[in-house]
Amino acid sequence: MLTIRKNAALVAACLLTASAATYAASDWLKGTPEQQLKTLAELQPGLGTVMIEYANRFTTMYYAAHGGNWPMADYQLKEMREIQEVGETTRPGRAAMLKAFESSHLDKLAETIKAKDLKKFNAAFKSAAEGCNGCHAANDFAFIKYQLPKSALSPTSAKP
Repeated sequence: MLTIRKNAALVAACLLTASAATYAASDWLKGTPEQQLKTLAELQPGLGTVMIEYANRFTTMYYAAHGGNWPMADYQLKEMREIQEVGETTRPGRAAMLKAFESSHLDKLAETIKAKDLKKFNAAFKSAAEGCNGCHAANDFAFIKYQLPKSALSPTSAKP
């Protein structure tokens, strides 16, 4: 995680330096490079925005597994972990909770996907969905409840 943060900071600093002339006339990006970096950091999406993508990938993972497209299910799980890292980085106060969810639920889903075991996948998926809703409730967001849509969000869920 520290490497991701360092790399992100390095990339942002390089972009700021390389494009200083372009942004110099901008009204919204003012100040020293450090102040500009802070401004850009504050524009990062909140956890709610991250969770929209997370939920979409969670749903696609489900329908991919049910369609026999285990590589797609595995891909969606990998992408869920990556978007979760964004949440852990941009919202460090939530990092421990997100990491606990990953070890409690995503690791189990990964095992079932690797084994291509739909019965165990279903149980792990149900547990993960309950974990999502429990986490929301524990963090004063009980009004946010994940429910599996009645159909796939993407046609890529079916077996290739």
